[in-house]
Amino acid sequence: MPAESAPPDPSIGRRLSPRTFTVDDSTLDDYHRSLHLEPPSHGRLPSTIASGKDNGYFDEIAFSNHVGHLWMRQQWTMSGELAEGRRYDVDGEIRDIYPRRDRTVVHYRVELTDPAGHRVLQTEHHQSFLRDRDHDGAVTFREPKAKPGARRFEVPAGEPFGGLERTISYEMCGEFFHGDANYHTDRESSQALGFRDVVVGGRMTMGYAARVLEERFGGAWWENGSFDLKFTNPVWANDTVVARGVVTGSDPDSPERTTAFVWLSKPDETVVLVANASVAL
Repeated sequence: MPAESAPPDPSIGRRLSPRTFTVDDSTLDDYHRSLHLEPPSHGRLPSTIASGKDNGYFDEIAFSNHVGHLWMRQQWTMSGELAEGRRYDVDGEIRDIYPRRDRTVVHYRVELTDPAGHRVLQTEHHQSFLRDRDHDGAVTFREPKAKPGARRFEVPAGEPFGGLERTISYEMCGEFFHGDANYHTDRESSQALGFRDVVVGGRMTMGYAARVLEERFGGAWWENGSFDLKFTNPVWANDTVVARGVVTGSDPDSPERTTAFVWLSKPDETVVLVANASVAL
């Protein structure tokens, strides 16, 4: 039999295959259990529950060499609460491909629409791949304080909220990714891609950032909340992270919206995620 050809490298303007997404009891239970989060009493679905289907286009947007692949940035815009058991249509498109230091970044957009054709979620992904396609060694990371132009991390002035703390175990990673052997769950698979240990998935840390925003802003968050989130340093299995935020005031460009800043950090004060968020209350 002829060998299967490798999928083509991503290209700007490529339409991604249409799919569907439905939240069932199993999906919801897995999400809460693997992140060690109690289901909220208000009964709403987690605002980032669609992150799995949203990220499911990896095989269509990825370069052939996955060594050193990392999430770099996520932008989410909510415009309606997802409902359990309802089927949503999922579509996507590669919007841009651009250089970033020693990496190439693929930017693609994904949209979820309800049965009436209303868009309930739009996401923008920026996934990075090492530019050296022949790289097969260990992926190294600069110490945060040694990075050129590094500045002391300062919390913006505002009303504090959050404080959610979790130690993300290997078991939690395995449950979240349903036991699939990949660099988010298995040390050998991670080392094969150049990492020293299991890399905690960005979907997991993003879920903690979203949880503190949900708790602070309530129903308005699902109706019109948005965030621009950047992953600044890797999180390894068995790391402890704390999700905190501050409400920073009105958006100068949209006074009807309230802005917030959220970050996740480790006990040694290494910041692993930062997000600028806003919501119309």
